[in-house]
Amino acid sequence: MRVMVAANSNKKCIEYAEKHPDGFGMIYSPQYWKNPPIKSNIRYALDNGCFSQFNENLFLKVLAETSQMENKPLWVVCPDVLGCNDRTLALWEYYHPIIKPYGHKIAFVAQNGCEPRDVPEIADIVFIGGLDPWKMDNAYKFIGDRPVHVGRRNELWMLEYCQEIGVESCDGSGWFRGGMKSRQACDLNRWFEGNPQRKLF
Repeated sequence: MRVMVAANSNKKCIEYAEKHPDGFGMIYSPQYWKNPPIKSNIRYALDNGCFSQFNENLFLKVLAETSQMENKPLWVVCPDVLGCNDRTLALWEYYHPIIKPYGHKIAFVAQNGCEPRDVPEIADIVFIGGLDPWKMDNAYKFIGDRPVHVGRRNELWMLEYCQEIGVESCDGSGWFRGGMKSRQACDLNRWFEGNPQRKLF
């Protein structure tokens, strides 16, 4: 399993990504796309920025820039509305045709109330968004023939649960918020030391 760390959490994240190139990576929101991961050994994905405030022009600018880079994102998150499945589905219908020409794989965000049958067949990735406890109570339902990513997981037990049910990747912004010697950072180190095959993105 991969775990992604939000690019705004700490500058040390880049060093950590270089130290663990096969398992650790970044997830960039458009507003933090100031120092893009131009090194080929740093893997990353693109969020849409909707959690804070969506900026369509900036979002499309970053898509255009990354489409020309040698180190392209693994996938990009289609715009969504936190906690609202119906509005997220409407945004998918609008933005998917706009994103597709850039050539990136596209993640659909499953929000509260979403069922596996609601996920568009053409989605490349299922991104489990929404609010807890719905997120952790329902993530297992979406494990299937497409990769599943779970957002905002910042605790070791969450990683272990995601690993157990077959999630491919997850992300969090809090792993290094307290510094490289914080409890969460130490937990992350233990995760790597316990099983080198586990991947944090």
